[in-house]
Amino acid sequence: MAKKDILPRILVVGPLPPPVSGTGVSFQLFCNEVQRHTETHHLEIIDSSPKYLKEKNSIISLSNYRQSLRIYKQFCQKVTTVDQVLLFGSNGFVLLMVPILLTITKIARKPCYVRVFGGSLDQFTDELRPMFRWLLLFTLRHADGLIVQTKRLYNHFLTLIGPSVYLVPGYRSMDFSKNGSPRPLTKAGDNLRLAFVGIVKAEKGIFVLLESLRQLTLSGNESINCDIFGLISESSATQFEAELAQTKNATYGGVLSPEMVVPKLRNYDALVLPTFYDGEGHPGVLIEAMMAGIPVITTKFRSIPELVEDRANGLLVAPGDAKSLAAAIKTIDKDRQLLVEMGKRNWERRTRYDARRVIPLILQPLGVNIQAPSTSLVEAYQ
Repeated sequence: MAKKDILPRILVVGPLPPPVSGTGVSFQLFCNEVQRHTETHHLEIIDSSPKYLKEKNSIISLSNYRQSLRIYKQFCQKVTTVDQVLLFGSNGFVLLMVPILLTITKIARKPCYVRVFGGSLDQFTDELRPMFRWLLLFTLRHADGLIVQTKRLYNHFLTLIGPSVYLVPGYRSMDFSKNGSPRPLTKAGDNLRLAFVGIVKAEKGIFVLLESLRQLTLSGNESINCDIFGLISESSATQFEAELAQTKNATYGGVLSPEMVVPKLRNYDALVLPTFYDGEGHPGVLIEAMMAGIPVITTKFRSIPELVEDRANGLLVAPGDAKSLAAAIKTIDKDRQLLVEMGKRNWERRTRYDARRVIPLILQPLGVNIQAPSTSLVEAYQ
């Protein structure tokens, strides 16, 4: 039998783009990186993406029912032909889909691991009705491993389900052609160029940002400009169009393809992400700002301080506070040395979240080695 016929087979389930979202980009990067190592294993992929941006995450809906049937059918066809299973999903996916998928893997006698997206599974679990909370925890306890991306989730579930919890941070692609910080030095007197990249909706702080930009204009800071990139959610479209028209120092630049985010960010002095989105874990765009070598202004919200240390590689403000956000923007406008130093520190930290370094760590609990990483699960955060 040829060698390629006896290689271990891994079945992964997760959302591939479209739509373009942080979870989709992360799963696509995972698949691309793992598929580079075809000499060690085979990868089977089931795409769980609904292919449109959901405004509300309703668990019971006709579209979810149809999507579930499609996934179950493909899963049953493939699970008996593989050696291991790795499920990538949101909180709702873990509650709705994973119990049945895990049951199927148990019947097929295959190891099954769960990688949860985002950083709010703790809050999601605690707010469930007792029956659903029991079901979710029962499922996670019987999986072979739960892989989370934040320390907050790791500590929470370590006490609930035991040592089968693994901590692996978020990640993005790193450009190895850049040996030094790619950002040109900025100096006092230059226009301050800011960028917002993400889904354009209220929970991502877009209206807080626009309000802060208007405040800056009224206070005479007319050399500060912000370009906004991202898919506009239907629920925020009307308000966004109206407020953008009133904010003369803000411009909408459309949707960026995933591979264009880092090159685009290199044209700016800082990223602004005033998010208070409940599902936030390690926002991919904060890691992309590291890859671009620019500092960030973001919120002290949930696990974001795991990525951003105030006045080290960025500035942290209170969620929903336009006045504090405007003050932080004024800080980097007036203190360009601080801006440059924070950008350099962000650049230095980028290797911690390099996809080629982090993705092998996701596979370590499965006993799959796609390379010999110099990092361990613990060292990934150091």
